[in-house]
Amino acid sequence: MYIPRRHLYWITALSLLLMVLAAMALVRFPAAHPAWIAAYWGPEFDYLPDYTKGPSISATSAILLEGTTGTVLYAKNEHIRRPPASTTKILTALLALEDGNLKDIVTISQKAASIRGSSAGIRARQRIPLSDLLHGLMLPSGNDAAVAIAEHLAGSESQFVKRMNARARELGAVNSHFVNPHGLDHPDHYSTAFDLAMITRVALLYPMFGEIVRKPHHQARFDSSQWSWHNTNRLLLSFEGAEGVKTGTTSGAGHCLVAAASRDGRQLICIVLNSRNRWHDAAQLLEYGFQEFHLLPLAKQGEPLVEVNVYGGLHRQLIGTAGETVYKVVRNQDVDDVKSHIIIEKTNAPIRRGQKIGELRCTLHDEVIGQVPLIASQSVPRATPVNIFLYWLKNLFTPLPKEHIQPETV
Repeated sequence: MYIPRRHLYWITALSLLLMVLAAMALVRFPAAHPAWIAAYWGPEFDYLPDYTKGPSISATSAILLEGTTGTVLYAKNEHIRRPPASTTKILTALLALEDGNLKDIVTISQKAASIRGSSAGIRARQRIPLSDLLHGLMLPSGNDAAVAIAEHLAGSESQFVKRMNARARELGAVNSHFVNPHGLDHPDHYSTAFDLAMITRVALLYPMFGEIVRKPHHQARFDSSQWSWHNTNRLLLSFEGAEGVKTGTTSGAGHCLVAAASRDGRQLICIVLNSRNRWHDAAQLLEYGFQEFHLLPLAKQGEPLVEVNVYGGLHRQLIGTAGETVYKVVRNQDVDDVKSHIIIEKTNAPIRRGQKIGELRCTLHDEVIGQVPLIASQSVPRATPVNIFLYWLKNLFTPLPKEHIQPETV
């Protein structure tokens, strides 16, 4: 059978494409690595040099994260898969805040009321506001509250778990897999210190989440009954700036803790998994973070940075402003060694307002640690002969403005 040459070309190309796709389907993803995760899945987390050095702790896995920038200050086996116990409930709470209505009234099923393990003490057929259920989930670590929330939001626990895993992947938590909303041990239920840090960082962006987890106790009234729940996080009463988050303990997971704390506008997130003394480990790491590191603002969006000479335009100068807000974490002893350099890339008209005309480049010991786009604060049209004549006429008897020193260009 005769096949035209052009058809052979397309058949060959299609066959090769199908072979490549089939091969990709069989390839196992490489072991998790910070750069790989940043490139393919989730938000980029910077690792500070010597991030493995820090306090001596007993936890099998741990991570210390600066919340604003996502900078890893310390890590130990942070990509090792571990049973997460009730720290699972951070993701459950996040989905409730993202997908639910806090004013919803949730009817408690028999399945939810009879789940084993830690409990908020709720009973079947009770009708409880979702906002109160979240307190019962995060303070006394109620497995019953977790199942009730899952059933309310997704119709069933299994459907909710599918949403948990999808959301985890969206957040870049690629080494996590969940089979329930509460964290009871299961061979296929696991996470990592790194993944829990990413999930927690996003959860803390919701003011309601932070408001709940930092409460030492919560009183609720529903069905003519009054309930009092106490937070299981001891750091709230013993560590300066503690903001709670979540404890977790099972026979498989050991003692786990996800903790957050803030001081002087800095928020740190700490995860310790399978720790012999989670309170001590977390307090040591958090104190280390506050004492050893500084959150340095490189620039704030809209901040005037430099006057730039413009050539061939109606205006001779414009102000270059910071295009975004950028912070960088450095060690305390390095703060004074951070240097800023302004690099001008565009000085000829026409220039549009908001156009990138250069960058602010920050270095530490000659290594670039941050770059901020330099943005034109106004438009500068190109001058025409008529414009130039009118400008000359207007300034005929007016002293010319003093020229500014042109920033160094490279």
